[in-house]
Amino acid sequence: MKYSHPLWRTLRSLEGNQKACVFLEPLWAIPYNLFLPFASIYMAAIGLQDKQIGMVVSLGLGMQLIWGLFSGAIVNKYGRRRMMLLFGLLSWTVPCLLWATAKGYPFFILAVFFNSMQQVVNNSFSCLIVEDGHSEKLVNIWAILNLVGLFSGFISPLVGLCIDRFTLVPTMRLVYIVSMGFMSIKFILQYRMSTESAEGISCIKKCKGQPLASIAFGGLYEFFIALKQSRLLLCVILGIVLTCYNNIQATFWPLFITKAYGVRYALLSVFPLVTSITSIGVYLLVSPHIKIRGGTIRLPLLAGMGLHMLGLMALLLFLPMGALWTIFFDVFCEALSQAVLGPLLEAMMSIVIPGKERARINSLIFAVMLLASTPVVGIAGYLSQVNRTLPMIMNLCLIVIGIFISLCVIHTFEAQQIEACK
Repeated sequence: MKYSHPLWRTLRSLEGNQKACVFLEPLWAIPYNLFLPFASIYMAAIGLQDKQIGMVVSLGLGMQLIWGLFSGAIVNKYGRRRMMLLFGLLSWTVPCLLWATAKGYPFFILAVFFNSMQQVVNNSFSCLIVEDGHSEKLVNIWAILNLVGLFSGFISPLVGLCIDRFTLVPTMRLVYIVSMGFMSIKFILQYRMSTESAEGISCIKKCKGQPLASIAFGGLYEFFIALKQSRLLLCVILGIVLTCYNNIQATFWPLFITKAYGVRYALLSVFPLVTSITSIGVYLLVSPHIKIRGGTIRLPLLAGMGLHMLGLMALLLFLPMGALWTIFFDVFCEALSQAVLGPLLEAMMSIVIPGKERARINSLIFAVMLLASTPVVGIAGYLSQVNRTLPMIMNLCLIVIGIFISLCVIHTFEAQQIEACK
């Protein structure tokens, strides 16, 4: 009997731009997930101070804000396919080369300037997948892309083995060089295998002669009108809190556990494996049962926020005599929480954002989240310079604020459901 899982059927039936995007995604996702867990400790090993690491991340977020605001205008004016190739090489090939040859702080500042251009790539990628494709396949396509990233976690322990044998810096230099090669091949092949979408061709014609600024900021009025909805405003605030939390956690958690718990660098490669296994379990067993329309967000939202708090409290309460199991418990809680809250927040946003001008409003909301989180990560860097426990305490405070906002969000959603039933 032939295997007939929906995702497998979707994968076999892909064609055109959707096929090019999905089939080539592992060439980017696998290298990215190999070096991501080690990014901050690699910077520290090169000689950067914690406050400098925070500044690098903050500058990156600030630059992503600018590129994010203009990304829609750029891909509309110059085309999805060409901008995918150009900015793909600029935002990943160039930074990987700089990271691989880094000798100090200026290398990472220059690298993050180029890497922030990925916002144009993300916008182009999304357009190529959605436009000219079969809309009924989109849910399964995004599920496949998420699984590609998760399955990359199963390869990450190989980097740990290399670190054990060759030490951190030489291993990471090699990983970045290999990543540069694979990512460059990905963007070149994707350009060759794809075609400009009909919508893209239409946008190029419409935007001809128009300045980028007028294209980019044409939806500002609709954005502020939309924010008058209490549900949208609260969801944006919650998104800002979680963005700040995630950026601090991704940057300073590895520095914290290596210092406070004495975790070896090589062991960091095991944690993505735990995250992948846990997240896949949630996507297969829990996510299908979470419903926004006609259901309630109370349990999944509060559970997700509570898991964030539980993991952090375990890390902080068991200092300085905490054992390795404490870190694995925190990783497990984080993976559960991220797998629940990520899709839930996206679904909530999709409901509360008005259909008209959705694309530009989405872009502006993302920009607002980045704008708010940029200084927060910088502050966390200075706190980490004083004591690496302080960013974790800062994150705990953010989660407390997030729980309060979550209760307000739940109240507005439930009130809306009651009103709809009358």
